[in-house]
Amino acid sequence: MLQSPPLAPARGYGEAVQRVTALQALDGADVLPEARSALLTHGSRTPLCVVLLHGFTNHPGQYVQFAPLVHAAGANVLIPRLPLQGYRDRMTKALAKLTAEQLLDAASAAVDIACGLGDRVCVLGISSSGVLCAYFAQHRSDVALAVGVAPVFGMLQLPYAVSRAIARAALVLPNRFLWWDPRIKMAQHPATAYPRFPTRALAQTLRISDDVYDSAKRSAPRAGRAVLVCNQHDPAVNNHVTHRVVRHWNLTRPGSAEQFTFTGLPHNHDIIDPDNPAARTGVVYPKLLELIRTA
Repeated sequence: MLQSPPLAPARGYGEAVQRVTALQALDGADVLPEARSALLTHGSRTPLCVVLLHGFTNHPGQYVQFAPLVHAAGANVLIPRLPLQGYRDRMTKALAKLTAEQLLDAASAAVDIACGLGDRVCVLGISSSGVLCAYFAQHRSDVALAVGVAPVFGMLQLPYAVSRAIARAALVLPNRFLWWDPRIKMAQHPATAYPRFPTRALAQTLRISDDVYDSAKRSAPRAGRAVLVCNQHDPAVNNHVTHRVVRHWNLTRPGSAEQFTFTGLPHNHDIIDPDNPAARTGVVYPKLLELIRTA
């Protein structure tokens, strides 16, 4: 089990903005301009603040089109850059040092900030960050709504036990960098995201998946509500394991969670980034906005 980071919610809008400024100061010259932590604010506390968490090897630019839509709907929007991602050097090896604890600390700090930016907090993330959202659904009572998109509870449509065994082995085996698509390598889109990933860092993200999977069987989710969003034709994850998490949550607290599945999308994992050729944002964004409005 992972240890939950200590809660430190911002006590008001002014303190929250100060924390955002400190967060943005972490983005040096080695970080892409579009990858820097961003805040879209209405200049004061709003009824809802939405935290958007980018996927593994991506960066805040993943939400370049979606975040303004959320902001236009009346919410303050915070998009933090997660550790060791978003560097100008797409072939950097920095991500090999990533740990589950670093991810949790950074994402938890963003939720703490959001508590000062809005009366209610919604977190939305994709892939490994979809699992982070599930983690907050499980462990944080100050989250009104957690929306996990394409969460990685089981890799590559593998049975959960097999996926878990592979991840645990990857934690101790020598680290390797693998191309997301070995056929196109550096031509992989999004064009500013990393085209490859370190096996050990991926395994670290799956430690968070294991925490949520195990916790959901034993205790009710603490957040107001959780929605896990899937693409029926997602080649990268096992949606059946996601459904199992939702079922466990509803057994411990009926009505606390639901699963929504897109049935008409292409075979594709990243259904949010507009730079992904297979993304169908005209279909996906309206549904995600609809969910956010229920927070």
